[in-house]
Amino acid sequence: MTGDGPAPLTGVETEPRLVRYLEELYRWNERINLTSIPRDEAEQRHLAEARHLLVRAGPATGARVADIGAGGGVPGLVMAILRPDLRVTLIESDRRKAGFLLHAAAVCDCPLVTVEPRRAEEVGRDAAHRAGYDLVVSRATASAPVLCELALPLLRLGGRLVALVTGAEAGARAAAAAASACGGGPPAALAPGILAITKVAPTPDLYPRRAGTPARRPLQPG
Repeated sequence: MTGDGPAPLTGVETEPRLVRYLEELYRWNERINLTSIPRDEAEQRHLAEARHLLVRAGPATGARVADIGAGGGVPGLVMAILRPDLRVTLIESDRRKAGFLLHAAAVCDCPLVTVEPRRAEEVGRDAAHRAGYDLVVSRATASAPVLCELALPLLRLGGRLVALVTGAEAGARAAAAAASACGGGPPAALAPGILAITKVAPTPDLYPRRAGTPARRPLQPG
């Protein structure tokens, strides 16, 4: 988890599957709200952002990855297409979106992708998932303090949260107390728009709190 993992595949290995993914995303988007980004911006906003996050995170070969609030599959499913070795769990509580993710993973030939149609708070308390991941990713799922409480319980010691956010430096400052409470080291802006936190201590049993509480009462200094 030091940024030295294999490079994402490019060209003929992935292009057909990426095209297939976008085709399914926008076909399903006519029925359920998966993305507000226009189709002509999808390569830059969906694929390029996910690839940028993947390169910055650099997960090791075979790493176990969780995407919190996976929605339409960015970044988690795109990362799985670019790095077929990764074991990716897509966490999405909306049953219709979870249905799309199951369909898209099958259509895009991603056998190592699984979908958890539950809230992240529930998954974080499940022994099959708690402290079981090398990397947790997300894109604009929640504020930085809330994301800490949802993500850090899922990480093993030494694992990292690497998330696409608006204002990474401000997010790092805002997340400091929540990261410390949940076993994380000092949050940092890994790059513009990318927040990173390393798990340095076990997450106390208190966290994550029950569903909805992290968003209603984010962990704050004091």
